[in-house]
Amino acid sequence: MLEYKCNLSCKLQSRDNFYSTNMTPRLSFSSFSSCHLCLLVVLALFHSCSSKQNSEHVLCIDAERQALLRFKHGLTDETHRLASWVAENKDCCNWYGITCDNSTGHVHRVHLPGHGGHCPAYSVSYFTEKEYTDASKQRLKGDISRSLLDLKQLKHLDLSCNDFRGIQVPKFIGSLQNLKYLNLSNSKFGGTIPPQLGNLSNLNVLCLGSFHEFNEESTSVMNMQWLSGLGMLHHLDMSGVDLSKAVDWLQVINTLPSLVELHLSSCALSDIHPYVHRLNLTSLSLLDLSGNYFYISVPPQWISSITSLVSLDLSMSFLGVGPFSRRITNLNLVIQTY
Repeated sequence: MLEYKCNLSCKLQSRDNFYSTNMTPRLSFSSFSSCHLCLLVVLALFHSCSSKQNSEHVLCIDAERQALLRFKHGLTDETHRLASWVAENKDCCNWYGITCDNSTGHVHRVHLPGHGGHCPAYSVSYFTEKEYTDASKQRLKGDISRSLLDLKQLKHLDLSCNDFRGIQVPKFIGSLQNLKYLNLSNSKFGGTIPPQLGNLSNLNVLCLGSFHEFNEESTSVMNMQWLSGLGMLHHLDMSGVDLSKAVDWLQVINTLPSLVELHLSSCALSDIHPYVHRLNLTSLSLLDLSGNYFYISVPPQWISSITSLVSLDLSMSFLGVGPFSRRITNLNLVIQTY
């Protein structure tokens, strides 16, 4: 429309100039300038649209593409989920599971959960032999390459529901300091969870929940002090991680005031710390302590004092919950105790 108006203006001015030229010897300088001003505006708008269009097709950074190829090289991908990850495909922003920043081209999301993030049970008793084999193939295996450190703006890393066959969670992940989301759950890691993860001060979500076959080693934590550095954390899942030696678990959790969901199911916890001087969990809405071995007959008072709770799971964790259940009947809770 603007171009039409400008063209119309130019035609009108040209007509005026024609009559002006025939009637007087002088050329109208103002009409000439107005016509050209319109043309300049049209050119500026065209350039702006062109630039915006180009910015939406920013290619990934070559060093980060190479880093992803090295990462793929360390993995076993039996179902060819990473088939698009090839050197000939220059734009890694279009690779499976990869998302880039539209302005800079930096990779900021690596999302590669097995089974679409919905992990089936591990035990063969839930599958025929063929179903178990097929399910196993859906999981990435192998090693996690340090080349991920070259993804300087990585904010989201999801390697859940894969099968890393007992290797330790890599310490170098604690150097990916722009991470806001880290999900390594249900991927058969073993050994001790490295305290270096406490360097990820921007984390909002941390999922390390681990479920293993009975004859497999689970991940464990000696103490939980490293968690106190994650002040922005609002979702923590360590279900299935052996926390039997982490006697400081509640003191550390109490330093995370932004926490909204806490999943500590089947963590071999035995000490629930009946007395807490000052509770800082003012945002907690979900608490799962099921499947632990607390040596008291009723849950402590501090749990019922968390007024923000809407979901509480204490099933298979206490010898008795009668008095506690009566104390919380006025709270808006979905409670499971058996």
